[in-house]
Amino acid sequence: MDSPPLQSSSQLPPASRAPGCGCCAAGCGTMLLIAIAGLALVLGATWYLYGKAINSITAGQSTTVQLEEPSAEQFAAASEKLAQLRNAADAKQAVTVELTAMDLNALIARHPQFDDLRGKMRVAIAESIMTLDLSVPMSGLPLPRLSRRWFTGRISFGFSYDESGFSFTPRSLEASGHTIAEELFSDLGPTIASYFDRQYSQSETGENESERDRFWKQVRSLAVVDDKVVVTTKGGETI
Repeated sequence: MDSPPLQSSSQLPPASRAPGCGCCAAGCGTMLLIAIAGLALVLGATWYLYGKAINSITAGQSTTVQLEEPSAEQFAAASEKLAQLRNAADAKQAVTVELTAMDLNALIARHPQFDDLRGKMRVAIAESIMTLDLSVPMSGLPLPRLSRRWFTGRISFGFSYDESGFSFTPRSLEASGHTIAEELFSDLGPTIASYFDRQYSQSETGENESERDRFWKQVRSLAVVDDKVVVTTKGGETI
């Protein structure tokens, strides 16, 4: 019986190719490059808009926030209230002290313990809302492009503290002449309050405890009420 003729290599049938996969590698590579390019475009646009926003609402240098020079009587009255609070906190006695915007501005203008706020802050209080005119560095915020930028503007808010924690209610915000839409910051109140809570809970104790930390541990409540800040310390009967 005759054997079937052998086929030469030139006559071998072409290798079969799985349907639909002929360009899989090239197609996936192209899609990946398109995705990377799209992501780069989105990130680039976001970074550009972020940079524009930072440059628009912050300043490259500070400005001096002017304060009216308090009279000797105004400064003496404000200093007496501050001393009353500190003495009560040191003695662990309860006392309630009311500080007006005039008191706070007098302390900022002349008291040595408020040196770091001088030229950077002015206070106004009305209808239980505190308004601060500020020119402060933003280098402490964990965001890019802020290391040499300053916030120069005005912020209005309600504020209170008791032993359950802080409450912060932002009302209006102006930065470098721009009014920030309320919907962009109105939901930040709980976040800001949580930040204050963390700062308070992380205060030092023992030998490393600062005078500020010792004072805050003796504060029972603090609130912006009508046209003043009302502070009550811990202790027995309130004086």
